[in-house]
Amino acid sequence: SQNRHKYTRTLRRNMSGEPVGDGTGESDFKKPKLDGPFTSLLGFGCWQLASTGGSGDYWGLEYTQDMANQNISKAVESGITFIDTAGDYSKGASETQLGLALKALDPNLRAKVVLATKIVPNLCCDVEAALDASLARLQADSVDLYQVHWPIDKNAMAHFANGHASFGASAEVDESSVPSIEKTFKSLAALQAKGKIKRVGVCNFGVEQLKEAQATGCTIASNQICYNLIFRAAEFGIMDYCKARGIRLIGYSPLMQGILHGRYETPEEVPMYRARTRHFAASRHSCSRHGEPGHEELTFKTLAALNGVASKAGIPLCDLALAYPLAKGFDTVIAGFTKLEYIDANLKAVDRGLSKELVEELDASTQELKDAMGPNCDLWQGMVDGKQTGRVM
Repeated sequence: SQNRHKYTRTLRRNMSGEPVGDGTGESDFKKPKLDGPFTSLLGFGCWQLASTGGSGDYWGLEYTQDMANQNISKAVESGITFIDTAGDYSKGASETQLGLALKALDPNLRAKVVLATKIVPNLCCDVEAALDASLARLQADSVDLYQVHWPIDKNAMAHFANGHASFGASAEVDESSVPSIEKTFKSLAALQAKGKIKRVGVCNFGVEQLKEAQATGCTIASNQICYNLIFRAAEFGIMDYCKARGIRLIGYSPLMQGILHGRYETPEEVPMYRARTRHFAASRHSCSRHGEPGHEELTFKTLAALNGVASKAGIPLCDLALAYPLAKGFDTVIAGFTKLEYIDANLKAVDRGLSKELVEELDASTQELKDAMGPNCDLWQGMVDGKQTGRVM
């Protein structure tokens, strides 16, 4: 359609360093010029792929192969070429479903895809074996971006040690089982040299962890971290560090798993698995593991203020939420898609330029919550019995 081609051109223009906005050049924020850009402004997040539905499912929906085929095809055709999954999503089934969807694409569309996946720290003792397993599920010879899903240490590994059998559960990890950071990133660099990985990235890495990774000599292309209007912890050092060193910022959960879509008015309405974050009291659900009292009253007070800003601006809050990370300097924002109509809607949102004044108003409306939640960039782990268990350092 005419609109589809408009958004495709706008996304490409932005990736070349032109103003973010409707093409008029009126936006106050410009994307920096970067050598070899490899991500579209809007990315397709695959955490939901292969979800089975039912009471025990994180997303509460069944994501069928037909849904994946249709949504992936529509997204890539519309200019959403960055597709992000992980070996851990649905125990590998997300990669399998994505691989089938990519196989079904027209070859010309498939050639445009920038494919990203991840390895959990627990598997970093044999990076190539984990990569080969992902490639087999994805039916691909290589990936464009291979990311270490969480930092490589006992704390981050504990949550995955039980095979992610239950949310919130963790297990003791013996220090001797923690993979060597140096060996891991040297292995990643070697696989990059072999052509099986185009770029190496990380997820949920803090400044000290980024320094450790870079000290191995491996070039870190990107850092994927949670960032949105009600979770701005990345502003306490991580964003500045990445920008200064050419590490691309990829933001996940821009809508805070639906909370910034305006679908919940009270903490009680938020589904159990989505109420595990540090916004909510740890006592609310047994699956929470952050050990903190949360900021429920302040969170919903902030949401009310944001709704006021959105109403005044005449822009849906979900659109502001998707555009906000890009206005603050992120290179890509990742969203999940369950319906075809969400693709065009989200493209319009990220294509929208936010004025400097509007961004400042959004900043002011969320500053109190930002300060209250502090610099811990881990949504799910925090202070337990006086000890900081957050994994992002």
